[in-house]
Amino acid sequence: MIPSQYSKYESFIQKYDNTFHRIKKIVLSFFIFTIIASLFLIGVCIGYFASIISNEQSIENNYLFSQVVDLPDMSEHISKTTDLLAYFDEPEPPLIAGPSEVTPYLSKAIVASEDAQFYEHNGILPKAILRAMYQDLFDQEGATGGSTITQQLIKNQLLTNEKTYDRKAKEIMYAMRIEKLLTKDEIMYIYMNIVPFGYDHNGQHLTGITSASYGIFGKAPIDLSISEAAYLAGIIQSPYYYTPYDEDGNFRGIEITKPSIDRQKYVLKRMLIEKQITPKQYKNALNDNLYDRIIKSKT
Repeated sequence: MIPSQYSKYESFIQKYDNTFHRIKKIVLSFFIFTIIASLFLIGVCIGYFASIISNEQSIENNYLFSQVVDLPDMSEHISKTTDLLAYFDEPEPPLIAGPSEVTPYLSKAIVASEDAQFYEHNGILPKAILRAMYQDLFDQEGATGGSTITQQLIKNQLLTNEKTYDRKAKEIMYAMRIEKLLTKDEIMYIYMNIVPFGYDHNGQHLTGITSASYGIFGKAPIDLSISEAAYLAGIIQSPYYYTPYDEDGNFRGIEITKPSIDRQKYVLKRMLIEKQITPKQYKNALNDNLYDRIIKSKT
């Protein structure tokens, strides 16, 4: 009787052992296949990116520089030897604003909400790019673009808004190149002079911080308060969604513009987290009623 039971037990162990080894082989084969497929995919991506680089590398730095620095109403040629920020601070052209003409809280608000590592990276954030690619691959809602301020500048000045890997690859390459041609502050002030801010109180498209500051609050960018700077910085993410006016220049009302105030509160929170403002400044900015100062009527 005992040998019979032992035989059944041994048979069970043998079957279990065989099943375990089969599963082990399947898992190992799948693992090896995944590695090979991943290496192949990486190779394809590297080859694709390399082909783009070889095609776009022919674009000279002088041309790249001139395209990025091309600003509205610029009346003279700007070269790499020009002190850009000093030029922006001059009274002409009037729609271009430099460091002495913009409150420092605006750049702080933009960096805190759009690209917290702006002053550390070389134009791109690999983790952000990989995250954006993953979100795009699996079609996740609320996917982020993974773009730094430098990449956004390149997209606005050189490329289009089409969502293709070809355009994104060029954006990445040009962003890394322009970081070697311009300082961080130059990139920041070119950026804030070319980004759209929706509509003004006359229904005109707003481009650049000077137009936005006068068109929404009726004041110069240097006179913006912390709450106003955060509000304008918040509009950048989605200008025609957060704009307080419709295409005819009519104020859209408190309820419809509530998302832009919510966005402003997010920017202020980011400024606090990044230690760009103090807790007291944060509290005062939150309690500041912007609706009283946003221009309501057409001129």
